[in-house]
Amino acid sequence: MEKVNDCQNNTQTKNNVPIVLVVGPPINIGVLKPKQPQKYNLSKPWNANSLPLDKFMVENKYDPSMFKALICCASPPINAIVLQLLPCLKLIVTTSTGIDHIDLSVCKCRGIQVANIGKLYSEDVADMAVALLIGVLSKISAADRFVRTTMQFDFPQYCSNSKGRSWLFRGPV
Repeated sequence: MEKVNDCQNNTQTKNNVPIVLVVGPPINIGVLKPKQPQKYNLSKPWNANSLPLDKFMVENKYDPSMFKALICCASPPINAIVLQLLPCLKLIVTTSTGIDHIDLSVCKCRGIQVANIGKLYSEDVADMAVALLIGVLSKISAADRFVRTTMQFDFPQYCSNSKGRSWLFRGPV
């Protein structure tokens, strides 16, 4: 019963705002920042020179029982050791489609909910795959590489220091 009370008492910061533990650098942290700052704060362990999670918490004076939610990307793995460090954890959100980097058996035993982005980017990935296939079949990148490496444009009248059309005829980049 005492552990439950510890979890309830330590889930908020001095400003009475919960802290969400962020493990690993998410691809787009701007999306995770709250629109209304009074809702929650994000901890940022990836700024800690790749310290292990336990050393990061000691160095930043975080109490492990203050975290109820965790946001992670595909690395580092959220295994039993990491979950043992966070006794009051109730939710794990991953910014990846897969959840194979999370120890689901431990999460199930402790009643921790796990969420991922699901099929959010599936259509975009399919579009990109088709675009790359069309590019390969029509040899666009090979033609671009050939033009950039073999053809040298030397038109002094267009290569002035002005910011006009001079970038068109400068040659390989």
